[in-house]
Amino acid sequence: MKPFLPRFLATCTLALAGSCALAQDGNSADELVQAGLSSLKQIDENRAGEIWDTASAFVKTRFPKAEFVANTQRSRQTVGVVARRDWASVTRIRYLDDSTGIPAGLYANVDFATRLTNDKTVFEKVSFRLEPQGWRLTGYVPRENQ
Repeated sequence: MKPFLPRFLATCTLALAGSCALAQDGNSADELVQAGLSSLKQIDENRAGEIWDTASAFVKTRFPKAEFVANTQRSRQTVGVVARRDWASVTRIRYLDDSTGIPAGLYANVDFATRLTNDKTVFEKVSFRLEPQGWRLTGYVPRENQ
């Protein structure tokens, strides 16, 4: 694994809420699930460049477009051919300061249980940050185990 891939995954997943994060109520979970499905469709269609164009500003400052696109494509290649996606969870997290290296704000992770055409199940996490323009993507991480 190349050195930048772990950094990319760590920055983007927002999977763990640090000591400066609190669970928060926010916008509709349905809105987040739809944003997640829309982002996954773009990733499936090899349109990660379009995702980067509308991604959270802090993601753009940390990852040049070409690196973001290459990492997203490489991550997606590990998934396989999708037969069906079902959302498994929606988690909202408020980071109160940037001590974790993540800008303060409201974030959300949408986790999907993805059934592949070979009957295998994988999990895909799509992360967002709430910005004035709405939910903006911060990361995509597929994995074999929940």
